[in-house]
Amino acid sequence: MQESMKLVADETFHDKQLRSVLDNTVDGIIVINSRGLILSYNKACEKLFGYSAEEAMGQNVHILMPSYYHTHHDGYINNYLTTGEAKIIGIGREVVGAKKDKTEFPMWLSIGEVIEDDEHFFVGILRDITAQKQHEAEIQKYMELLEHSNRELDDFVYIISHDLKEPIRGMHGYAQFMIEDYGDKLGEDGKAKLNSLLKMSIRMDDLIDKLLYFSRLDRIEMSYKELDINIVISEIIDLIEPMLKEKNASITIDTPLPTIKCDQARAGEVFRNLITNAIKYNDAPEKTVNIGVTTTHPDFGGENVFYIRDNGIGIPVKHYDSVFKMFKRLHGRDAYGGGTGSGLAITKKIISNHQGEIWIESKMGEGTCFYFTLAGRKGGA
Repeated sequence: MQESMKLVADETFHDKQLRSVLDNTVDGIIVINSRGLILSYNKACEKLFGYSAEEAMGQNVHILMPSYYHTHHDGYINNYLTTGEAKIIGIGREVVGAKKDKTEFPMWLSIGEVIEDDEHFFVGILRDITAQKQHEAEIQKYMELLEHSNRELDDFVYIISHDLKEPIRGMHGYAQFMIEDYGDKLGEDGKAKLNSLLKMSIRMDDLIDKLLYFSRLDRIEMSYKELDINIVISEIIDLIEPMLKEKNASITIDTPLPTIKCDQARAGEVFRNLITNAIKYNDAPEKTVNIGVTTTHPDFGGENVFYIRDNGIGIPVKHYDSVFKMFKRLHGRDAYGGGTGSGLAITKKIISNHQGEIWIESKMGEGTCFYFTLAGRKGGA
């Protein structure tokens, strides 16, 4: 008798303990039977829906959802009890709840099942995600505004750049005309000034071309195809062979290179820009460029992380970010063969359009290594 009384007391204590846990849980927890009748309804549910436990208990769970969900809900339960095929049990999903005042709100619902004495009971864990959805909507609105702003900026750059080309070409043509037709009357100083004007107009035209190309990169539709990077590197080496001989430079392929899915023309431009830079910004008597790929980078486990390493002049740490800015040069305009300072900006833009990343490791006087991906982080975009 005492053992029976103790057992009853223990069960009563555990029931109270369970009820205390349920009533102090942040998430709403509800239990229904196979007919959809509410058997348990905690305090969090009272806050979520506005019904007290007394009002909700014994009612069909339909009262907690919009009317257009009633048929679907009954169909889910009947289908499961008939076929045993679980479509929503054991998973979480976003649904719409209905408060006592008929106000609808988004919520996250996870459903589990309990079987006791051949009777099916369903446990729902509910969470109001109104604030989360509002936050997501705000982010989406911000992203749309940012995208619109970027498009307008690209359009502005394109229009301005296009309109600038005509007067620049006119300046170049008139300077050339003056030298050819009036060179003997201008004297050496006059011809020198016109030649400087010619060089500046050519450089300005080149800058505008690069700016136009940079602004178009986001307009160009990417054409993704399988591309063997070994073939890409082989074609680049053939193309720059005269440069390799002139600069006493050599290229070594450290690892077998993969076949990846990317935009063939744009990906080839990335490798070409980085390889030519590795040779160009290099004052070593024997210039070396190493190309390879690793799949064991700690931040990109399993992904192809390419690298192009040289034994050149190096890049100061403080300039690791700025070298990727448009028209940014760390040296004089004509140093190391000159240029517009647009190559790395274009390279980064192409890689970004592939949902990839690029970064630098470098030591001054010893060389630089550019690492990059062309497929983005796993689980990313």
